[in-house]
Amino acid sequence: MKNISKITVWVLFAVSILLTILYLINIGGNKLDAWTYTYLNWAYVMIALSVILIVLLPILTFKQRTVKIKPLLITLAIAIVLVGGSYLLAPGTPVTLATGTVVEGSVVKFTDTSIYMTYILVAFSGIAIVGGSIYNALRKN
Repeated sequence: MKNISKITVWVLFAVSILLTILYLINIGGNKLDAWTYTYLNWAYVMIALSVILIVLLPILTFKQRTVKIKPLLITLAIAIVLVGGSYLLAPGTPVTLATGTVVEGSVVKFTDTSIYMTYILVAFSGIAIVGGSIYNALRKN
């Protein structure tokens, strides 16, 4: 089971790198909007997959581990608050693409929500890394 998850992560990583390289190669091309939508759709898939796995993995491994229901509900509540808070913070203002096309509506709101969610998660990750390092350094002394 561990090998399947490692292979899946590497495949998703490789697809992400490939799409990034193809997007960067085609920046000057006449199909920039199509590549932008492809890139954004891949980002939506990755975000949806992340949120689904955050919610489903504790449920699927419930019998294998001795997890109590309270931490599971707390994780679910944190995920809901994160997504809801990001949605409320997202302005959803119209965006003008490189070709001059103006995009507005739910696509922009979802993109803004995803960006804010990423910012919040990166900030929490940085705080956890620095805080954990400081805690371990102080605990050893």
